[in-house]
Amino acid sequence: MSMADKKEKYKIAIIAPAAFYYHAPLYRRLANSSKVDLTVYYCSKDSITGKDVEKAYGVPARFSNENMLEGYSYKFIKNYSPVPSMTHWPFGQMNFGIWKEIKNGQCDAVILQAWTFLAQYIAFFSCLKFKTPIFFMTDANILSEPIRLANPFKKVFKKAVLRFLFKKASGFLTAGKANEELYLNYGVPLKKMMPMHFSWGYERFLGEFRRLKPQREDIRSSFGIKKDEFVLLFVGRMMEDKKILDLLNSYNRVDNKRKRLFFVGEGPLSDEAKNYVNKSDVKGVYFAGFQTREKLPIFYTLADALVLPSRWEPWGMVVNEAMCFGLPIVASNKVGAVLDLVFDNKNGFVFPEGDIDYLSKCIEKLFNMPAEECLSFGKKSGEIIEEWNNKIDPVQQIISLIEN
Repeated sequence: MSMADKKEKYKIAIIAPAAFYYHAPLYRRLANSSKVDLTVYYCSKDSITGKDVEKAYGVPARFSNENMLEGYSYKFIKNYSPVPSMTHWPFGQMNFGIWKEIKNGQCDAVILQAWTFLAQYIAFFSCLKFKTPIFFMTDANILSEPIRLANPFKKVFKKAVLRFLFKKASGFLTAGKANEELYLNYGVPLKKMMPMHFSWGYERFLGEFRRLKPQREDIRSSFGIKKDEFVLLFVGRMMEDKKILDLLNSYNRVDNKRKRLFFVGEGPLSDEAKNYVNKSDVKGVYFAGFQTREKLPIFYTLADALVLPSRWEPWGMVVNEAMCFGLPIVASNKVGAVLDLVFDNKNGFVFPEGDIDYLSKCIEKLFNMPAEECLSFGKKSGEIIEEWNNKIDPVQQIISLIEN
């Protein structure tokens, strides 16, 4: 775009699969800018009604009690899918009205937050038809490709589809190093990429850390945690991909009377995990069940470290959240955030996914680590996440990509 073509205000549309709590702060920030005229088009109401939580966790709740629709312009596009779902690929979202919205919108850019559903392909081809620049902003990463593409046919098909989509796209707002590597793998040149966080709104968590820190001992005491006990925390869905049974097995191998393990979440493996604890007589395990985002600060405050042993994880939002509370992180090498936020022997440990022995050693190191060293790990986490939160101006990044 030449200097003569540059505008004082850019009209931007974001096509979102659903309203996510970690995107709402970004939308508000863009909407508050004098340089952006933003409309967010939603393909699903599941996160508003709580159907996403009910499907994933089996409990009638929402991830957050926050009004995720406040502070920006939005519109829900009717979904004609016979099986409406955020997880039913590719026909869970069939929002044909997107075509008309893009046709009439005359946007300077359309940002797609997925390429999973038919709705995004409708948006993509309408952009091509009406010559509207297309940007992708996802947290998909290269780390999970070998796992998700084990089927040779699926691998060839995905490669052909994504190479076509990416070649036609005008730019990519990249969530981190693993996300960049995915795009590079499918032939996207670096000049078409611009760094952009996939999740926002950590100022509130940092504020909660400052507020709750003086209450830490009282909070721990209310859960029966003794002063010298070390609490590992898992936050997420209790399912196979999260490798919670690997975590229990690794934890059980560590011989330490000070150990505690808190699970915050529900899911298909909840009962199996509880049965394992009972049958194997695993000491110090506490199941807190599903908790809304507003209640998570209590658990981050009482914990001494976060552990995320996932088989694959596009990013791992809980890593960012835990770091806001100054926690060391233990995560598998398949967690998208580790390449940017977790540094071995500095603010935590990264272990090979599925390696129970290695995970046990990481947990044992934390349990046996001098208090001062553990605190230094936590302090480093805080410094890393503070820098991460402050280094990106989303308005400038998007405008720079439009004007590039």
